[in-house]
Amino acid sequence: CGGVGDQGCASCGDRPCSSFAPHCTVCKFKAHKRCAVRATNNCKWTTLASIGTEIIEDEDGWLEGNLPVSARCAVCDRTCGSVRRLQDWRCLWCKAIVHSACKELFGKRCPLGQYKVSIIPPTALNSIDSDGFWKATCPSTCSSPLLAFVNSKSGDNQGVKFLRKFKQFLNPAQVFDLMNGGPHLGLRLFQKFSTFRILVCGGDGSVGWVLSEIDALGLHKQCQLGVLPLGTGNDLARVLGWGSLCDDDTQLLQILEKLERATTKMLDRWSVLTYEAPKQSPPA
Repeated sequence: CGGVGDQGCASCGDRPCSSFAPHCTVCKFKAHKRCAVRATNNCKWTTLASIGTEIIEDEDGWLEGNLPVSARCAVCDRTCGSVRRLQDWRCLWCKAIVHSACKELFGKRCPLGQYKVSIIPPTALNSIDSDGFWKATCPSTCSSPLLAFVNSKSGDNQGVKFLRKFKQFLNPAQVFDLMNGGPHLGLRLFQKFSTFRILVCGGDGSVGWVLSEIDALGLHKQCQLGVLPLGTGNDLARVLGWGSLCDDDTQLLQILEKLERATTKMLDRWSVLTYEAPKQSPPA
């Protein structure tokens, strides 16, 4: 729970919530503690827990109210919204804000926003087959989707902030916590895509973990990997040009833009095996 400022309750409507009211970290759905049990669970994002027969197939991601101060309508460019009650609408995917009266004029199909190249629309995730893979239809706007792995324990648990931010900007089905099952599930779900990109948020150990799993699944020709360095010991991130540390989750959109413009470098990986030779008896 928590939040910033008083906002309208998404359950009872006009009565504002306090700064510490329960809220969804993905869609910012906010309600009084006493209203939370009656709140409609209409967050349209696809989460890891919902992967299965209930994959979301509707791109309608409009949420009413709780708009930023001085928000402007994407249709008429006039100020809209209210911090004291539910009023007007915002799209969870492309972040567009519109008046209730202008909503029908905005368009039926969501453009997915500035970073649509990285986003997998929920309509592209049709179902899960018997082998546990997505039956995915990759649209032209998403020719190389992004798979994000975050080590939530990295950087003195600062990875949790990036985990939440990625779920807000991407489809949460693209975001995996390495501390909750490792990289295998995410790579299995993505391996039916002909090409995809990977962003590992963590230290050198996290990157090595993901690379080892890529080796095991034989996905070298399908994916490229970028690094968002967290914590300490980020020698690999420095060598590859990603810097030594990133601890500001407010720069995430700039990071996504950098990832989309990044060039590919070859990485030589090898193993060293050491063993102790048997001791030889001294000559008699």
